[in-house]
Amino acid sequence: MAAGGGRPRRSSEPGRASGGANEQPGGGAGNASLLGSATTWPLKRYGRFLPPTDSDDEERSASSWKVFESNEDSGHLILTIVVSGHFFISQGRTVLEGFSLIDSHKWLKIVRRADCLLLRAKSKQNECRMFRVQFGGDSKQQMLEHCCNCVQKLAEYVPVQVTDEESQNLCHSLSQVADGGSQAEDAEQNTSVLHVPDEPLPDSCTSLRERRSVMQLAQSVLKQKFELPLAYRHSAWSAQELGPFIRLCLMDQNFPAFVEDVEKELKKLAEG
Repeated sequence: MAAGGGRPRRSSEPGRASGGANEQPGGGAGNASLLGSATTWPLKRYGRFLPPTDSDDEERSASSWKVFESNEDSGHLILTIVVSGHFFISQGRTVLEGFSLIDSHKWLKIVRRADCLLLRAKSKQNECRMFRVQFGGDSKQQMLEHCCNCVQKLAEYVPVQVTDEESQNLCHSLSQVADGGSQAEDAEQNTSVLHVPDEPLPDSCTSLRERRSVMQLAQSVLKQKFELPLAYRHSAWSAQELGPFIRLCLMDQNFPAFVEDVEKELKKLAEG
């Protein structure tokens, strides 16, 4: 299942997000296409570090982790990475963690030991927070494999430090198996990306009647009445996909600040 879905996936196998429309973040019938490429892993437990405060007593300071266990009563813990780069940890319908992995190497540190990950995030205000996860599985070997597979996915966005030799060897062997079947396909894809022909733009986009400056585009986006030519009025997203995508973004804790920054920049561009 994907983060925040309905009934959690009971299998201990990692897999693609369920195609069920009601088992996606935020609900709604249009989410299946959006999260069709999301990958999920079962977690055994999730722990959130609680920094001690001046008012904390010694007992609270000594026990500074709030731990969530995966079970039938509270809900199964699931770690989800969406194709868009969004990272979620959910328990039942509750999202415990949610952020974008894009450029996360600038503020996120990840350390792996055996079947556990420790994640340390640093905010723009230099505030730090930590959480850790232990992967689930039917056996210790399966828990390690789930962790390795997740590390390989995370490594596409941020370096992951592996502290023990056993985990390094297992990840290396799994990556060799995975790479063997995809090297030819990746090489073909990379070649096509590097050699995109310089095709001329359609006349409808290059004619003087259709051209718009950045300032005009920004002004039009900020206005309630849309005044751009038809060439600018077609959205790449269908109505069914746009709502679920926005809900997905809203679960990213950094998204509201991002929207505010975008609006400020649009106003600057509109003012010239």
